[in-house]
Amino acid sequence: MSDNKMKGLKKKNHKDNSDNENTIYAIPSSSNYPRTSDPADSTDTQPLPKYGNQPNYGQPQQYSGQPNYGQPQQYNGQPNYGQPQQYGGQPNYGQPQQRPQNTSQQHRKSSGSSAPRPRPTAPAPKPKKQKRKHKSLLSRIIKKIIASLLTILILLFALYSCASLALIKKLNHQESGSRARTAGALQSVGVTSVLLIGTDGRSLTEQGRSDTMILMSINSKKRKITLTSFMRDCYVEIPGRDWDKLNAAYSYGGADLLMDTIESNFKVKIDDYVCVNFMSFAALIDSVGGVDMDVSDAEAGEINTILQAEVNEIMGDNTFDDLLSGGGKLHLDGKQALSYARIRYIGNADFERTQRQREVLTQVIGKAKKLRPDTIKNIATDVMPKLVTNMETPELYLLSLRAPIASQYEIEQIQIPAEGTYYGDSALIGEDYLSVLMVDFDQNHNIIADKVFS
Repeated sequence: MSDNKMKGLKKKNHKDNSDNENTIYAIPSSSNYPRTSDPADSTDTQPLPKYGNQPNYGQPQQYSGQPNYGQPQQYNGQPNYGQPQQYGGQPNYGQPQQRPQNTSQQHRKSSGSSAPRPRPTAPAPKPKKQKRKHKSLLSRIIKKIIASLLTILILLFALYSCASLALIKKLNHQESGSRARTAGALQSVGVTSVLLIGTDGRSLTEQGRSDTMILMSINSKKRKITLTSFMRDCYVEIPGRDWDKLNAAYSYGGADLLMDTIESNFKVKIDDYVCVNFMSFAALIDSVGGVDMDVSDAEAGEINTILQAEVNEIMGDNTFDDLLSGGGKLHLDGKQALSYARIRYIGNADFERTQRQREVLTQVIGKAKKLRPDTIKNIATDVMPKLVTNMETPELYLLSLRAPIASQYEIEQIQIPAEGTYYGDSALIGEDYLSVLMVDFDQNHNIIADKVFS
């Protein structure tokens, strides 16, 4: 072989030994090594194939340490001539080879097989979010509106409560003394009754007599307010005293004795009262802006007489102040309305007098439906300090919470004694015979039970 060819062969197939001697790399003739179809494809940089603990990448498969050159594969000593390979006793017909679960990681790598992967499923179509977003936005707006309304209501309730408590604290509170209560007197859970007492006293310290006695009953079940007037000339038995006119009870023992007298004679339970005198009555009418009344010419003349005789003097005004020129649909101020409620000698005497009183009170209740801030201020300054009551602060506060709703109730008026349940007579009271009303108490008790507490 020529030197040039030897040099090329050395360059292509030789590798330096550790002793720097040239050694020819020759393919051994042993049948243990396979020949490649193209010897030229082999390079001196490829290492000899290794078997045993090394992975087999496309090289002849070995089992039990021996190479298999295209010979029938044997498992457990039996040849396999192109038959389906079996692992663990199960045939595998051209499908991906499955290894037992306990096959080592190394054996799974050498087999090169893997389990089939499931086909990916198409993703479900996403729901449209436009309507949901619209509903979500609408619900948020509604929630904000509700929250705002609740906040406003809470603030209004707090302001109303503060104003009510401020007014209540200005009242003149008077503790009730011992009472002579009557067993079985009329009462109802759904009815709250307060006795409104109007005296002829000129000041808070003057006892006087009770010219006005109106039981105001608020029936929450019937949504009705009943104003029951008790006639001052009813001939009654006053507890602890003798028979006398009903209005005398207040002069003898104040509001407590008056409540006991009505309760014992008419069998109506009364626990609470509010008392007004001339001054507080006139101030109440002025604070709500006056009242509008149908006044006859005769009534107008009587109003002028009462103004000149006593009312202007009590108020510290000139005798001829606030006189009326005649009757008609008139707007009355506090002094004029007070004089109107005291008319006694026009028409049917005291019966029409109590009717006028109820009409004035009805208009005052109607004015309470639309109280303005300046009205509340006037009531707090001019009216509340002139009122006297035995009601405690919690009781008055609960009553004030009911007032806005109760002002919308229907108002009914009755008088006691009712028509056909009395007759006029005279009775010896003290040393004089006075005109009185003889009353059928049982009939009037039944009327009150039906009209007020049914």
